[in-house]
This record gives sequence, C-alpha cells and structure tokens, in this order.
Amino acid sequence: MLFIFYLSSQQRITVSQSYWLSFLFFKTLHVIEYGILFLLWDLALFPHRHRWREAFLLAVFYGALDEFHQHFVPTRHGCLRDVFIDTLGIFIAYYWLRFWWEGQLKSLDIIKS
Repeated sequence: MLFIFYLSSQQRITVSQSYWLSFLFFKTLHVIEYGILFLLWDLALFPHRHRWREAFLLAVFYGALDEFHQHFVPTRHGCLRDVFIDTLGIFIAYYWLRFWWEGQLKSLDIIKS
C-alpha cells in the first residue's frame, strides 16, 4: 500500500509522446498493482482460510481512497474510471487465485475438493 501511495503522490509523468501508449502503460500498471494488492491482502489477512470477499472489498476500497488522494496531488486527478480499472485487476487476480491456482493444487492432490 505504501508503494501505491508513493506512486500516486508523484507528479504526472509520461512514457511516450503518444497519449494512447502512455494511457495503456499506466492503466496496465493499475491492473497489475491492484491485482498484487488483492493477493497480498488475501495471504496476509486470511492465511489459513481464504476470505475472497473481504480481500476484494479492501482492495477496491483502497483503490477508491487512492483516487481521492490524487485530487490533492499537483498535476494529478482521481477519476472513477481508474477505480474500475483497479477493480478489473483485482478480479483478474481473484479469478487466477480462485480457479486456476486452486485447480492446480487440486490436480496435484495438495488440497481436497
């Protein structure tokens, strides 16, 4: 969370002169960082019993809080679209953890159905 807060506290930068390339780059970062945040919260808060809903809601709440924080950073602005992009990253991580990863563990007989 501190890393996300640090990044959102920085003034706006660009990675390319192309608006769409910069847009795609930074929104991909949103998806990745909030997916990782969801996975870390799930592991840290509920290590023996996965509580998907709580970790999902905490990550979405932090995404909304971070967008609010960006209203106070010069050259930045928060927007609802970014909260939806963060939520997409969280959902992708949830899907990966819930269906793919657990499926892999079940196929290895590490966990039972």
